[in-house]
Amino acid sequence: MSEEFNEKEIRDLMEKLSKKRPVFDSEDDFKFSLAWEIKEKYKDDLEIILEKKMNNKNATGSEECDHKNKNQRIDIFIKVKNENDMEKIGIELKYYTAKIEWQDNRNDETFILASQYANDIKCYDAWKDVERLENFIDKGFINKGFVIWLTNVNSLTKDCIDIENENKNTAYYDEFRICNKRIINGPKKMDWKKTKKTPSKGTIKGREKPITIKGNYKVYWKEYKDLSNEQKNINEKSSNKKNSNKVFKYAILEVQKKAEEG
Repeated sequence: MSEEFNEKEIRDLMEKLSKKRPVFDSEDDFKFSLAWEIKEKYKDDLEIILEKKMNNKNATGSEECDHKNKNQRIDIFIKVKNENDMEKIGIELKYYTAKIEWQDNRNDETFILASQYANDIKCYDAWKDVERLENFIDKGFINKGFVIWLTNVNSLTKDCIDIENENKNTAYYDEFRICNKRIINGPKKMDWKKTKKTPSKGTIKGREKPITIKGNYKVYWKEYKDLSNEQKNINEKSSNKKNSNKVFKYAILEVQKKAEEG
């Protein structure tokens, strides 16, 4: 079963989920729905824990990593029951929304999503999840992991080349972008760039430190659901707005232990 639980399997699960749940109320809603989809498919072959605490050691432990990781959690923690051992998988989710109102007549639900904080913070937090999963793998807390980003924020999912042509890489958060077709060859240190529009300390409070990505990744955004294809369900208040925020896309990165060199 462990060989099946890879990026392709996650994509298949997302495709199935998109037919049942085109939109989510919140990141927690997305998290629970995906966990339910996984459990429905694999039944008793695995155990799922939401918001699993990854380090239960006392905070007064002598090792610095014990204190740093004390309250870190994984959105979806999976224990896979293999024949000879137990595989531990961590999944981290991000659900970034632009303002939209949508009536899902099939499920009798009304969704009113608000625009969230700025793209710089979104991008930083997205890569921070990758760094955290890599560190959890290094510590032996998990064997591998996945990050899944889901959004209807069109500016996040543009092709990298288009963004480069638009702003000539002058934005202070360029190194953190999660644009389409971005390639990371680790180790890669990401940091805030010093520009005329460098953010204030208050803007990036708690996110001042650079992020180091050890592995190799390719970011590819795939359509999750285009709500404009379901016009009969679109709330009239938002139907006259441009369609960019009606298209939800997702990207998946598989995080694995970096192979030893030599």
